[in-house]
Amino acid sequence: MFDGDRTGDEGARTTQPFKVTDRRKFTPDGELRGDGEEDGEATASTPPETASPTPPPGRSGASFERRSVHEPEGVNLTMLISAMAQQALGFLGEIPDPATGEPRVEPEQARLQIDLIDLLRVKCRGNLSAQEESLLEQALYQLRMLYVARTRQGA
Repeated sequence: MFDGDRTGDEGARTTQPFKVTDRRKFTPDGELRGDGEEDGEATASTPPETASPTPPPGRSGASFERRSVHEPEGVNLTMLISAMAQQALGFLGEIPDPATGEPRVEPEQARLQIDLIDLLRVKCRGNLSAQEESLLEQALYQLRMLYVARTRQGA
């Protein structure tokens, strides 16, 4: 049975130091390491099972660092939500088809767009401003109510 300990020929447990080498290509500051640079060398005298592992950055609540993300120039989340909602409205017959000028009702396509907006809401949870979150909630509510009204009309 292997438990991670090193044992000698006579079966007695021996603790020998081991060497840890950091072979990552970037330093902790995000800079590219030089070719021969080995920044993370260390020796340890405790067996690996007794060493306390450090959680990777961003995985623990205590070490989470929230960074501001700069939106691309000229676009924002409000524009994305509006574009997706507009497609859903088109599939619900509220906006005429630009090619024919006639409204078209495609409930399955509308449902897919509504589900995509809901997925965006779920995945962005905790990263939205109050205004963005309110816009998402309102758009989803209105689209869902319109979807229900359109599918009941066709039934």
